Amino acid sequence: MTPTSPLAVDIEGVGKRFIRHTDRRNSIKERIVRGRSRKPEDFWAVRDLSLQIPKGSVYGLIGHNGSGKSTLLKMIGGIYRPTTGSITTDGRVAALIELGAGFHPDMTGRENIGLNGSILGLPRKEIAAVTDEIIEFSGLGDFIDDPVKHYSSGMYVRLGFSVAVHMKPDVLLIDEVLAVGDEEFQRKCFDHLYALRKSGRTIIVVSHGLGQLEGLCDEIAWLERGVMLEHGSAVDTIASYLRRVNADEAARNPMVAAVRDDGEAVRAGDQTIRVGSAEIVDLEGMALSHAETGATFVIRIGISSPAPVLGPNVRVALQHDSGSLVTMVSNHQQGVDFGYVDGDHTVDMALTDNPLLPGRYRVHIDVFDHTGSRLIDSWNDAVEFAVRSQSGEFGQGFVKLSAQITIS
Repeated sequence: MTPTSPLAVDIEGVGKRFIRHTDRRNSIKERIVRGRSRKPEDFWAVRDLSLQIPKGSVYGLIGHNGSGKSTLLKMIGGIYRPTTGSITTDGRVAALIELGAGFHPDMTGRENIGLNGSILGLPRKEIAAVTDEIIEFSGLGDFIDDPVKHYSSGMYVRLGFSVAVHMKPDVLLIDEVLAVGDEEFQRKCFDHLYALRKSGRTIIVVSHGLGQLEGLCDEIAWLERGVMLEHGSAVDTIASYLRRVNADEAARNPMVAAVRDDGEAVRAGDQTIRVGSAEIVDLEGMALSHAETGATFVIRIGISSPAPVLGPNVRVALQHDSGSLVTMVSNHQQGVDFGYVDGDHTVDMALTDNPLLPGRYRVHIDVFDHTGSRLIDSWNDAVEFAVRSQSGEFGQGFVKLSAQITIS
């Protein structure tokens, strides 16, 4: 690439073929008894893939296990050579792909810092300048002078990530290994990734944590059996991927959603009111692909009642992608009485100055009678939506609280 190229990584028609020996004979006895082995088979882990990753972007790779994500990352990092096509990278590439990759087990953590820096092409002076920062960030303390073969998996991750991000790479490759670290270190890692992003570094990350990717990535590519099915904005690509996952799950488990004779899903409650639709919109009523932290948005719910119902309580529960319940909001909680509800109505719940931090959230809707003791309707996973931040922050936790802080 030329110095003025806007691309950090340019992937053109790349494919990677492996040879599978499915019927190997390991001894002369096996060959005599079982006869000649079958010919090895070609297996294409990645096939005819083209992708351009801009400089300064955070790019995600998603897909089922075995879809070719890690293989592609290893080709970008130079660990594998493509069978077909070409990959061009601009600048220094650092990879955090496999636990302990690049570490010599008999060398101490401190010695491995020097070894990894040398592999990346850094002069000794630069390595020495960042060694203390790496040790402090990793939190290994006195263990830094122990052989890494005695390290736990968490200690491996701490050292590996610390080395990778402090060697000032132009392109940083991360493959799922952060999930091994403890909660405190994961937060520290994401804070540092945010700093790298602000400094204009390019980050390519493979993860199954869709909520994290949605808040972290500018764009995402979805791979399936080595082929790229879709790429584009993080919100749209993840939404397409989840639609496929949900459809596949429904096909495998036909009893997940029971269906009445009229084709509608059977839900709990006496159905004197039925929730028919749910979506997120802006204050003008325009449909949103995602919400933004700090910006008001509306959960719009369509309900229908064939006969008058007195003072129903419509309750919305927000659940984070991690499974944690974030909060519940209802009209009774807010002191709003709907009176008698008859026929078709629209209920708008506006989340003022949206406090939700970046991530993915699911909406569950329940309708109770005016006493709160009788369930009328219950719709789980009525809406699934993403929250992003204009500032690009990731956030720790689920909500952003307003605070007044003073010092005296």
